Amino acid sequence: MNRADFPWDEFAWTTRVPLPPDTWAATAGTLVPLYYAPEGREEHPPDDAEIASAAWTVDRLPALLAAARPALSAHAVHTLEPEDLATASDLIDAVRVSALHVHSVSRDGIPYVGIALSCPWDEEHGLGILMHGPRVVDAGGADTALLRRIAERDATDPRAGLDESLIGHWDSAPFDHGVMESSEVELRANGEGWSSLANLGGEYVTRLTWSCPEPGVLQLRDEDGRVTRHRYVVGPAVPPYGTEPVTSVTFEEAVQYGHQFAKSGYPTEVGSN
Repeated sequence: MNRADFPWDEFAWTTRVPLPPDTWAATAGTLVPLYYAPEGREEHPPDDAEIASAAWTVDRLPALLAAARPALSAHAVHTLEPEDLATASDLIDAVRVSALHVHSVSRDGIPYVGIALSCPWDEEHGLGILMHGPRVVDAGGADTALLRRIAERDATDPRAGLDESLIGHWDSAPFDHGVMESSEVELRANGEGWSSLANLGGEYVTRLTWSCPEPGVLQLRDEDGRVTRHRYVVGPAVPPYGTEPVTSVTFEEAVQYGHQFAKSGYPTEVGSN
């Protein structure tokens, strides 16, 4: 990928990239526009570092899309009409990537990337997810992927009162052998998030806010105002039947009936393999 791949389209420096095969929200061989710095940047051509950010994004599209899927599912449950909940999985499977936005904003050397998607249940507003590496920053309408100010706010947030080791998406599935349900928790850097419980009866999602009032204690407040506290330890652990350690969090007091969760993620350094 080089400068010649990015013509100016009166909106942003733009190229078209293929979506990875065998990935949700993508049809093999489909080309979608990738916009570099769609907001808040002068019109001079992208430099080598900016081209590297775009190339980093393309190389990691499968992982970015995989990390975005749980947040989209949780967002859908809260935005679908009650009569559509029974077909939620079919509607989510019909979502497709429509554009990628690589922002000229980074934190810890990692660029912010917006993923714009079609939305079968809200064609007017669409869907947008803003990512920082494997971490979901925000999910909402299509403009969530586009707006630079959301990335800037996250990039400069001091994250007071939060344990940064907890920020991200956590899944109990690697530790759930022999049980009939699994849990997920997403703790975002803005102090918001969600938790879910999935079993034979369906999936139940709860929006929440979170903080760490003291070291090793996670405080959750759900959408009904109920507050719970959970003592925790973060560290490496080998899941049952696994061979390699993963980053895990273990709670003394269960979160959505789960005591141990694995952190979703992958190497995120720009230029890493």
